[in-house]
Amino acid sequence: MPHVTCVGIAVLDLVFRVDTHPTEPGKYRAATRREVGGGVAANASVTVTALGGEAAFIGCVGDDPTGDRIVAGLEARGVDVAAVRRVVGAASPLSAVLVDAAGERLIVNHASPELFDEGHPVEPHELAGTDAVLTDMRWPDGAVPALVAARAAGIPAIVDCDHNPSVNRGAAILAAATHVIFSLPTLTAFTGAADAEEAIRRASEHTDAWVATTAGDDGVYWLDGGAVRHRPASAVDVVDTLGAGDVFHGAFALAIVEGRSVEQAVRFASAAAALKCTRPGGRAGIPGRPDVDAFLAERDR
Repeated sequence: MPHVTCVGIAVLDLVFRVDTHPTEPGKYRAATRREVGGGVAANASVTVTALGGEAAFIGCVGDDPTGDRIVAGLEARGVDVAAVRRVVGAASPLSAVLVDAAGERLIVNHASPELFDEGHPVEPHELAGTDAVLTDMRWPDGAVPALVAARAAGIPAIVDCDHNPSVNRGAAILAAATHVIFSLPTLTAFTGAADAEEAIRRASEHTDAWVATTAGDDGVYWLDGGAVRHRPASAVDVVDTLGAGDVFHGAFALAIVEGRSVEQAVRFASAAAALKCTRPGGRAGIPGRPDVDAFLAERDR
């Protein structure tokens, strides 16, 4: 069975449904509340297992009750958590998430500042048997050695670049990757170009990896040789965008491991992310493989 190791952040999300995002101080009432696991790399690992693959998560959490819940939530979804770092005395990542009537999310996150400084770097033996590595940008000291080890082993080294790579060890992360997928706001901030096509070309000057960007309801752009390709987003009734990008990256990594071309992987990942947007509750809305296959079959008619 295809296996992906995801390296980065895991979070406990407190998700509140509101009519509109607050714009001034005051008291606000939520229509619903849900507590669910979150985090970029963690959600990607759950996506891999939901879509029929095997996944491991390597990241840092505190030795607190929040950390216990984060780890247990991943384990309950079939993710291997044997290599999770438990940092003594640190507060685990916790987010308050507001999702409005249009499905857009507002996130406020907290974790101990020293959390990712205390976790020991990823060792090559911890990646034994995996078919690909997927990292986010939250834990550079974990991402860089994991990506370097992946490239040395000849397997895909994929980066979800949703934080400006000029910060911390971002340049080393880009240099180690085989595939880099930016969020459009990050790509714009990194390159100074607002146009997605121009921004992708500029980003490719900083890495020899395949480069793409997710652009929300504008779909996905990627560099194919000297040309920029574009896949429009699927038209769906959006309920909740929380975690959609994480789902895209997990689905993309699995598709690459399954031997699909990058174009096929983008198609598959776009469908999984679109379906996630139709379902509430962040991670709780990650679709399974039958749903994604059915969605694609319907769109191909």
